[in-house]
Amino acid sequence: MDRARAKALKVLERWERKRGSPIDPLFQRLVEGDEALSRRDKAFCRELVYGVLRWLSRIDHLIERHSKLGIRKLDPLVRNIIRLGVYQLLFLDRVPPWAAVSEAVELAREMGRQGAAGFVNGVLRAVQREGASFSYEAPDRTSWIALFWAHPLWMVKMWAERWGAEEAEALCRANNAVPPLTVRTNALKTDREGLLKRLEAEGMEPRPTPYSPWGLILGKPEGLTEGEAFREGLFQVQDEAAQLISWLLGPKPGQRVLDLCAAPGGKTTHMAELMGDEGEIVAVDVSPRKLKLLKENCLRLGLRIVRPRRADATSPLPFRPGSFDRVLADVPCTGLGVLRRHPDAKWRIRPEDPERLSRIQLQVLREGARMLKGEGLLLYSTCTLTLEENEGVIEEFLRDGGFELLDPRKEFPRLEGLFSPEGFLLTLPHRHGTDGFFAALLRKRG
Repeated sequence: MDRARAKALKVLERWERKRGSPIDPLFQRLVEGDEALSRRDKAFCRELVYGVLRWLSRIDHLIERHSKLGIRKLDPLVRNIIRLGVYQLLFLDRVPPWAAVSEAVELAREMGRQGAAGFVNGVLRAVQREGASFSYEAPDRTSWIALFWAHPLWMVKMWAERWGAEEAEALCRANNAVPPLTVRTNALKTDREGLLKRLEAEGMEPRPTPYSPWGLILGKPEGLTEGEAFREGLFQVQDEAAQLISWLLGPKPGQRVLDLCAAPGGKTTHMAELMGDEGEIVAVDVSPRKLKLLKENCLRLGLRIVRPRRADATSPLPFRPGSFDRVLADVPCTGLGVLRRHPDAKWRIRPEDPERLSRIQLQVLREGARMLKGEGLLLYSTCTLTLEENEGVIEEFLRDGGFELLDPRKEFPRLEGLFSPEGFLLTLPHRHGTDGFFAALLRKRG
């Protein structure tokens, strides 16, 4: 039995039982933490698990078209064995079709489903015969986009109403692409050119990011965290769009900064680097596990000014109001801007979640505002693409009075094309090749 396929089956079956839970912690525990798996096995397992989740609804549609049983009536193990086989047939050219089918049949037998082996073989052979000639039919354009690009219909409709069907399709296509691995130079220890040479020597094939002056995109990131450059703290793994958030807030050396919902600390550590490791950053998060990761990142990067603090930012914080020069409110959100990294979110997030989360986001924003000095800067950011969680929260917050929305476009000519006419930062996977982020910079009146 192929070890990687068996492990992928276990991960998918466990995830489906707890559909509301993120896949990343489960994958980390079952796959990355398994010392019996080789690096090659882990990479193939990741390809299978995340690939199935990217294309889940399209795969299920094909299974239903070639099976007499509805997808929900299938035994969960059999269902996921067939999903793995269909994914390989449709999207993995390097796996011969005969191998995809025979390995799935063998997996069914090894998992105690001998009686289903013929059924698995029949469905996969039917999918293989039809191949790319299968016709995807839907009553309208948005329904077709949702089916072909494997996104919930409500999500596609939301984006089509905002940007049009053509751009909604481009966004869905980008969401299903495997994202690049991007790192941020630790400017306290080296510069981008120096890091580029080090990572070139380690065989990572780095190239500079177009927007962030600290970013490098790695063509071959295998073994990245095992190299000397990582151990020396010369970089932090962080998407290019996320690197722009701390830059936009612009913390200065010697200032006191509050970072809400901070862990695991990508933006926190970037702010500390921008401040020359002078001043103080109070990094608040409710998760002890994530705060532990934040501390580990600070230690590896050589940062001393970060003060991790466990607290709930939706409740009154244990700090003196008006005592911070800068506040970053990088709030919890639906995460629809990072679906290419977390494809399971497509199937976890519900249509009512943006409105529900917007109320929590507004609470965090208001508590951050209370902590800020007069004339201080407050940056609100999310990694999602819904009006309710982005522009809607800012509009509601500004009704409270006491703050003005800033337009930072003139100060960031390098980021031309990433701002809306109002001055909101908005990065989109299909337009900019980055994760989808939203940010609004606000100043507290004196």
